[in-house]
Amino acid sequence: MTAVRDAYASLTQAEADERDEYLNPSAYVEFKTKDMKTWGICGDYRELKFTDQKNKSGSLNITVPDDDHWHAYFDGQPKRTVRPIVVRLPHYTTLWIITDFTRVRKGFKRYYEVSAVGALEYLNWMRIWPCPWFPPEFQPIKFWFGLGPAASVMSGAFAANAVRLQASLWSIPTGNLLDLKSWNILKTAMHPLMVNPRHKLLGDTTPWIASSWRMDKMMDAFTEVCDAENMQITATFVDPDVDPQPFPEYATITEPKLIFDFVEKGAPVGWTGTIVDGFFRTGLQMADDAMKWILYPILGEENYDDYLQKAAGAIADKPIAVYTTGDYSPVDEFEQTTHTGLATRITAGGKSPDWLNNTVVSGMNLILGALGSAFGLAGLSLGIFDGLVKDTIMAFHSDEDLRAANEAGPWRFREDFAESASTGLTLNTFAGMKNQHFKNRAYVSHAITASNGSPYYIGKDLQLGDLIGVEMADGKVEVDYLEEITYEDSRSVRGRYTLQIGRPDAEREPGSIALGKIRSLGTWITRLALSE
Repeated sequence: MTAVRDAYASLTQAEADERDEYLNPSAYVEFKTKDMKTWGICGDYRELKFTDQKNKSGSLNITVPDDDHWHAYFDGQPKRTVRPIVVRLPHYTTLWIITDFTRVRKGFKRYYEVSAVGALEYLNWMRIWPCPWFPPEFQPIKFWFGLGPAASVMSGAFAANAVRLQASLWSIPTGNLLDLKSWNILKTAMHPLMVNPRHKLLGDTTPWIASSWRMDKMMDAFTEVCDAENMQITATFVDPDVDPQPFPEYATITEPKLIFDFVEKGAPVGWTGTIVDGFFRTGLQMADDAMKWILYPILGEENYDDYLQKAAGAIADKPIAVYTTGDYSPVDEFEQTTHTGLATRITAGGKSPDWLNNTVVSGMNLILGALGSAFGLAGLSLGIFDGLVKDTIMAFHSDEDLRAANEAGPWRFREDFAESASTGLTLNTFAGMKNQHFKNRAYVSHAITASNGSPYYIGKDLQLGDLIGVEMADGKVEVDYLEEITYEDSRSVRGRYTLQIGRPDAEREPGSIALGKIRSLGTWITRLALSE
């Protein structure tokens, strides 16, 4: 009996120690040099707040004293010097790049107000070249094309262009040109940015995609794929002096790296655990697109959901955590916003396959030639009018979400168009339609403020991108992805987390929404200008 009491006391003491560590955690903040060496540990910041976002860069703000140490860091280095910040919380590490800092004096107090952006911002400053192995003046192919599992396709595009940029394939290397290390392409190709080699190619079970990119911004290209396939872009900072080796079976990391990966959150359990799973899952999704107008009315909503889960060899999307919102909930504050759905039908495409265009033009010329001969007009053909018959067959495809249409009723918004210059009934069109359906969906977003450990711990129990359940007013549980984690440590708030479950787009300020539209318009103009 004594042994049982001792074991129980030890267990409760361990739980108490864990709560002391995680409850209102203080951040360990390291300011780094441009070579990722530690400049100094900041334990005397006045305020710290950051928002880590799923598939977006996020932002950080920190206020530090204006003393000799920090003056040398901010004003004692060239303006263009990259100034990284590493913020470590229990089981949760983030990397930030300073974008601006302001030297402020209020009364007798002086300090720096610092703004930084998250590590995913690197993808906003990398383009996908059609042929990264060749100089910019000679790009023998028009598009970077990829076909296969989504994670491997995106990883391949990232790795190829990371080699182009970091190994200085077609430019003079930076640094000391007399040092042979500056010319070591193999060493610099995957430093400091690299891709996680795990679960790629034959071991990649993510859905299949067909990609064609031409100088697209990586962030835009990858986000479109991830939105369509329920995937997440991750950027993990690894310091071998502090962190465990991320993939020791492939390589040993000897210096700090930022490791990118493309993961499927709440990943389905397939049949084989290999590349075959993603291929068949994608084929089944496309088949369902063609057959649901028959199956959905027959099976009904509940049986249709069950059919989809079994057909895909997948486990239903179940949350790993559920927050309650009743009178005795551990949640301090919460908001629930319902976003109504928009269009239920998506149309995409724009071009017919080349072989079909050639067949149609040849067939029309043959018919016109025969008619011309019959009326004494030999050699009659389409000529300059052949464009009138091109892109008229199999150029478009249209898909209606029957469940959404039934829920919305006859007064719903009817149709949206997916930006796609591809042919109808192709993987490109299919992916574009999925992405546009996602943008038009109805969903509920939740903003929750809770003490760490009430009842879940950030970093240990919950990660960015996890499926989280939140109790609704009627007792039902709404499940969505953890889109943002905001951490704040200031005079008024002590080490508090706020979780954004479900996309907060509609709650954002008008300026942020307008900026997103401008960036989307810029992407569309770039694609239009560089397409055929």
